[in-house]
Amino acid sequence: MVTIISKIWILIIAYGAFEAWTTYQTHEEEMTSLEASIPQIQSQINRAKKEKKQIKSYLRDIEEAKKNIELVALEVEKLQKKLPETIKDAENLSLIKKIAEGLNIKKIFLSPGIEENKGFYLTKRYEFTATGTFLQFLIFFEKIGGSERLLNIREVELRRSTDKQRGRFQLTNARVVVEAYRYNPDHKEDRGISDIESKFKDGKGPKGKVKKPKRGKK
Repeated sequence: MVTIISKIWILIIAYGAFEAWTTYQTHEEEMTSLEASIPQIQSQINRAKKEKKQIKSYLRDIEEAKKNIELVALEVEKLQKKLPETIKDAENLSLIKKIAEGLNIKKIFLSPGIEENKGFYLTKRYEFTATGTFLQFLIFFEKIGGSERLLNIREVELRRSTDKQRGRFQLTNARVVVEAYRYNPDHKEDRGISDIESKFKDGKGPKGKVKKPKRGKK
């Protein structure tokens, strides 16, 4: 009994050494496992860094696109204001009739239509019917296009007249639609910027590989 007690310290040392060895082995296994996962973790870190860089680039492109969109919209609004503020029926009808009478065109009839909203501008059409020669109507179209007023020949329909001919030129019955314009003060050009921002905020932005918006066409 005395012999066993005198040697118990050896057992304690042996047990301590076994525990230390077990702990060391467990640590070594954990370190080996961690070392094996390092390449995968590094790959994930690199991918995250790349995505972060791409998102920053995407956001810069959005800001650049927003500036370009704003510039285009301002140009459209600037052009819009070059259109007349009002459409003066009496003056337009008088001008069309005066040009036709000056060319000796006969059977003149004019009928104003209603305004149509085309977005940043409004249009109004005048239906013009008359009888004259083909040459007279060609000159009529040219004079309408060259007038100071913003008028456009929208539609042309020419038919041979069934009236008895007195001269050597064939008479033609014409139906012409002349269009006048004015700008729409209630229209504001849509920038579409809010849609771009909302899509990104809703998580519909780039995932993985970011596709940058195409430049040039806006």
